[in-house]
Amino acid sequence: MWGKILCMTLVFLAACNTGITGDFAEAAGEMSQASLKSAAMLFIDPETVLEERSAFVKDLRETRSRNKRPLFEKYVDTIGANGILDGIEKLWPKCHSQAHDAGKIIYAGMQNVGAGLRICADRCYSGCMHGVLMEAFVFATDPDDPEGHIDLEAVKPIMQDLCYNNTQMTKEYSPGDCAHGVGHAMMFLNSYDVPVAIEACKQFDSSYLKYYCATGAYMEYVTENDKTDAETKSLFYPCDSYDYPGACSRYKSVHVSRRHYQAKKETIDLLKECEKLEGKFRLGCFHGVGNGHMGSVAGGKTKIKDLCSYGTEVDQFVCIEGVMERMAKYHMPRALEVCEDLEGKNKETCLTAVENGMYNMEKNLSLYLAGSE
Repeated sequence: MWGKILCMTLVFLAACNTGITGDFAEAAGEMSQASLKSAAMLFIDPETVLEERSAFVKDLRETRSRNKRPLFEKYVDTIGANGILDGIEKLWPKCHSQAHDAGKIIYAGMQNVGAGLRICADRCYSGCMHGVLMEAFVFATDPDDPEGHIDLEAVKPIMQDLCYNNTQMTKEYSPGDCAHGVGHAMMFLNSYDVPVAIEACKQFDSSYLKYYCATGAYMEYVTENDKTDAETKSLFYPCDSYDYPGACSRYKSVHVSRRHYQAKKETIDLLKECEKLEGKFRLGCFHGVGNGHMGSVAGGKTKIKDLCSYGTEVDQFVCIEGVMERMAKYHMPRALEVCEDLEGKNKETCLTAVENGMYNMEKNLSLYLAGSE
């Protein structure tokens, strides 16, 4: 076990501290000879494996398991990582969590962060990249901890280097987007222990990266645990219990809103649930409701002026940011149209949110950090 940890540590540190430049061949040249055979199989000409690709898509469609890593490992040497990602995108055009296991096997084959990021690029809305980081951070688990928690002292400098100095990471992603991916890894490797994962995110020196890391950690948690929590805990758990509730509610509210409308309830009823919360949890809830309705607003089913004109001025402000920051990333022309539905200060908030987009490193985060730092 120590040998594995040492090997992964050295590979990961080299990728973070020196950066990765050049083409795939250069990246492969930085890997150990033992991993070259696996690396050579990561790209396979689709025209030479059409039948195998079809078989993979069929098996992927029929699998019932959330853990798709065994299936990906079965096919990667036959159709390549490109075939795995193409199959995922064929079945789930808006894939994200489905690509986590793909990123894990890519890193396992390359044993090199920069090369793994080059393969993933931004496929599946960064889901593949998140999987690479989940696998790469395995080395940072404490071997003396039976639950395998992250060694915070060991991981802090590596987190910083990864998001600021790794050449391939900075080429493909902003520091905030990188921190979001690290958050996924922190939650995954801490066995979905929320306080421990959020404490790991706080190892970043920047308040921005702490917060954006928390968005990734909570997204990872909610994706895996929302159904169970909805049956056994509170409506908004864990966003009503821990630090950075805005970061949490962004993702929790997607699921809460879906169940709310399936129950034939009105939007106002959901907003009133947020109103029951206090302080940072109330603010986080209104922000999350905004983000949870982004698709509905972008598609014209919900008017932003109806969704974000309830509550206090601050409630409305964070709601608008919740809707618009993500819309700006994925639907820019539509985002500008949506802002025209608002007037006065709320319209200014909307346009500023569109300009900022996601993971902005200069916007005022004070509302979202209050009570959590």
